[in-house]
Amino acid sequence: MFSLFYNVALFLLALLALPKLLWQWWVLGKYRESLGERLGLKLPPFLAEKKVIWIHAVSMGETRAVIPLFKKIKAMHPEAAFVISSTTETGHAEAKRSMPDATLHIFLPFDFSWIIRRTIARLHPDVLIFVESDFWFHLIEGVKKQGGRVLLVNGKVSERSAKRFCKVPFFTRRLFSKMDHLCVQSPLFLERFAKMGVPAQKMTATGNLKFDAALKHLDPQELQHFRNELGIQPHDRVVVIGSTHAPEEEWLLSALDAVWKQIAQLKVILVPRHPERFGPVAEQIRARGLTLSTYSERSKQTGDERIVLIDAMGLLITCYQLAEVAIVAGSFTDKVGGHNVFEPVLLGIPVLFGPHMHTQNDLVNLVLQGHAGKQVSLSDLPDTLLTWLSNDQERTTYAKNCKKLSLETAGSVDRTCNALAEFL
Repeated sequence: MFSLFYNVALFLLALLALPKLLWQWWVLGKYRESLGERLGLKLPPFLAEKKVIWIHAVSMGETRAVIPLFKKIKAMHPEAAFVISSTTETGHAEAKRSMPDATLHIFLPFDFSWIIRRTIARLHPDVLIFVESDFWFHLIEGVKKQGGRVLLVNGKVSERSAKRFCKVPFFTRRLFSKMDHLCVQSPLFLERFAKMGVPAQKMTATGNLKFDAALKHLDPQELQHFRNELGIQPHDRVVVIGSTHAPEEEWLLSALDAVWKQIAQLKVILVPRHPERFGPVAEQIRARGLTLSTYSERSKQTGDERIVLIDAMGLLITCYQLAEVAIVAGSFTDKVGGHNVFEPVLLGIPVLFGPHMHTQNDLVNLVLQGHAGKQVSLSDLPDTLLTWLSNDQERTTYAKNCKKLSLETAGSVDRTCNALAEFL
């Protein structure tokens, strides 16, 4: 009976979301790769391996976080088949790029019982591992019914979500009682999950996997080649703005007008979060009268452009390594709640970010306490950026703090593997 009510609730939510989904599919081109799989119209192949480990990472951030853990578990269980599922197309592309040796890369179907049942019958997972905070009742129940184990890694839950879970204890108990173990990021999340009814013996605080992210560091020759590709001159002062959402490009470029007046050689590498926005962002930049080159047409660049638009996926980490300062967006609009501000820190790049970081509070506290970055408003951004670009000593101090912090926070992958060993 509970499953029926859950299916009905999902169906009603789907009806409410349908107009927006259709608009995004038709106008923006979103979901065209993923929709068939998510609706169960395209099923994964049957897996005949003795052991199947299924890792679900929602989007780009969760996918990057789980890469080193995937590699370690795969080395521990080389006989197993690994399935990596994603919800977003950007996460799916990142999973295929960064974990090419997984057996399957799929889109997670919608959590209707009849769709999930068919998917589980084909994959027959022995272990299902959720990453961070994406929990699905029918998926969990289906894996448990056929004898699998369900785990959570890098677990977290926002204060708002925790309050919502507490308001529906009949659902929350059913959901989390079926999970075998939860590895969460910090004692704060231990406390929140405990308030939601998860027993203490089923949880371990193992740290944040993002601190152990397997970021590829370019050597000097590779860096110079990439600088040449983007038309970056020796005298250019490079700032990378990563993971922007509408209307942040407009806001941030307006804020940088004051910086260009003081530092004419400022070059901005702009990396929008979603690929369907590459074209509109390019048009917006040209409408402002700013000179622009794009990664897809980099052979046409002259080197004198003020902005380089990265209209390709999977290059943000590489771009950060060219920067003197990184600005992580998704934090200047209250509709997003921030992105991973620790990625530039791991690369030794001082980071600036906006006031709206409510989904990343743990990272904010860590970066601010470690003096590896600053949280600024749009109005304060120009002065802060000018200070850092004009004061080599202050900027270098922040860069050193980044490297120190990345060393101090390492080790979450090993702690997670130790906590999960008996369940794997």
